[in-house]
Amino acid sequence: MFYSILFPTREQYDEPRQTDVPVCFKDLNLDQVFAPIFKAKKDFPLEPLFYTPLNNSEVITYRQNIMHELADENLRGLFSDFSASIYRIRQFMNSLRSAMSSEDRWSNNYLARGRMLDFAGRYCHTITTLMEKLSKQTFHAEGLLRFKNYLATYCASDAYQSLTSRIIRLRDNLSTIQYCMMIGDGTVRVRKYEGQTDQSSRIIASFEKFRQGDVKDYRKKLSEDPYADHVEAAVINLVANIYPDIFDDLNRFCSKYFQFDDETIFRFSQEIQFYLSWHDLIAPLRSAGLPFCYPKLCDTPDHLYNSDGFDLALALREKDKIVVNDFELTAPERVIVVTGPNQGGKTTFARFFGQVHYLTSLGVCVPGRKAALYLYDNLLTHFGREEDLSTLNGKLQDDLERLHTLLNQATSRSILVINEIFASTTVSDALLLGGKMMDKLATLGAPTVFVTFLDELALHGPETVSMMSEIRENDPTERSFKIIRKPPDGLAYANHIAKKYRLTYKELGRRIRE
Repeated sequence: MFYSILFPTREQYDEPRQTDVPVCFKDLNLDQVFAPIFKAKKDFPLEPLFYTPLNNSEVITYRQNIMHELADENLRGLFSDFSASIYRIRQFMNSLRSAMSSEDRWSNNYLARGRMLDFAGRYCHTITTLMEKLSKQTFHAEGLLRFKNYLATYCASDAYQSLTSRIIRLRDNLSTIQYCMMIGDGTVRVRKYEGQTDQSSRIIASFEKFRQGDVKDYRKKLSEDPYADHVEAAVINLVANIYPDIFDDLNRFCSKYFQFDDETIFRFSQEIQFYLSWHDLIAPLRSAGLPFCYPKLCDTPDHLYNSDGFDLALALREKDKIVVNDFELTAPERVIVVTGPNQGGKTTFARFFGQVHYLTSLGVCVPGRKAALYLYDNLLTHFGREEDLSTLNGKLQDDLERLHTLLNQATSRSILVINEIFASTTVSDALLLGGKMMDKLATLGAPTVFVTFLDELALHGPETVSMMSEIRENDPTERSFKIIRKPPDGLAYANHIAKKYRLTYKELGRRIRE
């Protein structure tokens, strides 16, 4: 039985969702990743879906399969048009239902009921058109297959068939109405048409003799929306008096089908935007050659990896300048310690590690050519903050208090991303504090990326993997932004920089002597 395109069961759909921005978003730049989606899809309630990570492999796989099938651009276009149409119909119907529930005769009138008939017709046309096109599609994703079956059952139901036939009959009956309207002395009278001459056809016939070949059509197309609602409503009321049977049928239709739009179909039209918006976001990146994949879901952190991954927030800004990177953790490895020169891509790498795990928990495709990622219970980050003078704490104390809170929240199933802490104290104190932190991380066993200027921490123990940001071989002062597995190089970069700018002890001595 189909209920949601985002969750396999009703119970999973009913679980609470997060409405506030997750704490990790700012550190990982995920707020920048999702901002274009929220702006482009402001009519759809997508924020809670992107704010709520999942740790249920069944739901994530359900979404991954749907997302994978929607890589077909034509299929996405089909669902995009359907979603937009159903959204507009629901918006207009909500306004109409409010008017038709009013005791105000100026709102609750035959004009409103005629509009309801029109939107019911559009609704049925949209549903039937989609079903005809889906009947030619072969789906493998469970969610899409369930929806197709649900739609087929809905279209074949007596209720839907009755709705469509009733709309056709009413429209046919309304199309038989002919009336004359006499306007004079500020008075409008309406009576049945009794064979009076159609003056418009006589006027057209009179001017037909002046036509010389094809000419430009200067007629202005008028909107079907009423220019003066109250006038049209009053005229329709007069017409209803001379065709009571047809308008009584319209009244009965509106009473019976007041809620004609199906909630499950409307829910689908809203939820499908979750998938469509993600494909829209990454389409330019894929066109630029950046890879995306559907990660293998891991219940244990014994073997985690991502090949050719990248920081998505950075790619959305500078897709042509992206350098891809890899990581791999094989038991007993748990902690990646990233060292190297400043501005070498260390923090970007840490963000990439956190981003791909968070995106995996949503069930979307993630940056990378191939990946196996952890089903975590919490994603915790510790990035540098500006010193808050109102707390009267120093930066070191603030770092330690935040780190203490983070480690107390973390479990072996968490993901940790820690970036450049202990920079406000001496090297000896930083090594002491960093060593204690590494001991705690080793005991905890949670997959972690730790960016630091302390090379010694990269050699902490068997749980630790050392990775370094590389420099260009032909110019050691230039960053390659590649992060590779290798032991830390100590002060090698300082020596390279000193040599480039002739600031070594030897060079300075020679220049002073000169």
